[in-house]
Amino acid sequence: MAHLKARPMVILMSAALVAAGALGGCKSKPPADVPGEFTYHGAAIHPAAVSALYHSSTGQLDLAAFKTDLQARQWEDQPDWWVTDYAEDPVSGRSPFFAYTAFAGPVTGGTELYVLSVTFNSEQPADVDNIVLLQKKGSWLSLVRVWGEGSACNGGILNQRLENDNFFYSRELTPIDLLDLARDTHFDLTANQDLEATSESCFATANYVYSLTQDSETLSSVRLYGEPVQDEKGVTERYKSQSCFNRIFNDYVARGQTVLTAKDVEDFAARFKSDCLTPGAREKPAAPAPTIDK
Repeated sequence: MAHLKARPMVILMSAALVAAGALGGCKSKPPADVPGEFTYHGAAIHPAAVSALYHSSTGQLDLAAFKTDLQARQWEDQPDWWVTDYAEDPVSGRSPFFAYTAFAGPVTGGTELYVLSVTFNSEQPADVDNIVLLQKKGSWLSLVRVWGEGSACNGGILNQRLENDNFFYSRELTPIDLLDLARDTHFDLTANQDLEATSESCFATANYVYSLTQDSETLSSVRLYGEPVQDEKGVTERYKSQSCFNRIFNDYVARGQTVLTAKDVEDFAARFKSDCLTPGAREKPAAPAPTIDK
């Protein structure tokens, strides 16, 4: 009798195993990724994964092993950007985030190349921008090249686009950033002592083109902002050479020379060194820049 009672249990267990096998066999595979689309299993790669790769010590990340409870969403104010939000900092009251937009490069032998423009909040007065070049092969992401970080007027990034294999972008420039673009004229200037270099000190933009196929970058032009700069009483004199820089800047604007080639940048830098840093230069007669009271 005991043997007869056991048989229904065996039959029931066997049926359960068959059903489980049938369900397992019906489980669908994850969607395949299309080369040139920055996705994993058919979904946009999570911004938290890009953040982990960006801040990693190895420069590699396995998407198959990456886990996060954070939500990813499309950025309402930035089409084609993906963003994730972190918990609010109770001290600063700011809500950290990490966002990116991806530009697809060549696909070679199953390895995909992407240029990413990233923006994140890193306990700074303004958000931090950067550009990264990475490879995707299967579930693996690998950093190939990382540009220098910028923030607001101190190298903030804008106007990103990809045309064929050329990636175009611009950076905001402070006076020191502008002078540092000169290769033949060198300076030993201290930010916010010799010249202003705050998050609001935007004087120009540098326009770059990066060739993915040649792995080389070129400064294509510098655009000076077209409004004359006015010395501010009680502010401009805090910086040793700012008023002199303003006079040179205003002269270029007055002459309509607001788009500079690399050679023009050299000329601007050489003139600044001669007029503003040469011993006795500050005593040379010069028309003062317009001054306003604040």
